[in-house]
Amino acid sequence: MVWINCGSIEIVQINGRPVGNYRLYLTFLLFLPAKEIALPDEVKKSLLSQSCDAKEVILQLQLKQASLEQPDCETKALIRCLAKKSKDSDRHDVFQHLRKITPAGTTGPLLSEQLDVRNIPVSKGREVTINLCGGEEWKVVAEALGLTPPEIRFLDNRTLNPLDAALAFIVRQRSITVGDLYDLLNERGFPVIADLL
Repeated sequence: MVWINCGSIEIVQINGRPVGNYRLYLTFLLFLPAKEIALPDEVKKSLLSQSCDAKEVILQLQLKQASLEQPDCETKALIRCLAKKSKDSDRHDVFQHLRKITPAGTTGPLLSEQLDVRNIPVSKGREVTINLCGGEEWKVVAEALGLTPPEIRFLDNRTLNPLDAALAFIVRQRSITVGDLYDLLNERGFPVIADLL
């Protein structure tokens, strides 16, 4: 049995047997196909029209201001879908406007969600890892990635940028995309850092 609560997945049973809360499984579950959110036809048309500015495109969603400022799970999915479609349609103005009017961690990454984390531009990767390595934050992310406490202690005591080393270690074991990392950062309470991607 898998329980889903607005982007947070907790495995409590497998084949009827209790297993506890294992976050390691989350990484594998991220690769399951998600239900596609369909944008209204008016929104799709306005995205293709260069005569519609970013505000007009977003107005086509017919969302109240309160929904944009404090979106529920369904609204977040719709906003993220519009953000992705705007990037795909080369309407970065729409994406940037969504970033201005919604909370951090709502739009998805500016980089391609399918981009392997090993291919994140160096300056962007450095910005993300340095922002997380100022204190204990990186350890929360490393644990969510599946590192064990001894591995985390090892990296903490022996590397200048332990999150960078943790990511390098994990990607040798399995594939992690920018979208996966973005979602993980959001889940762990780092939406502002997620928006650096």
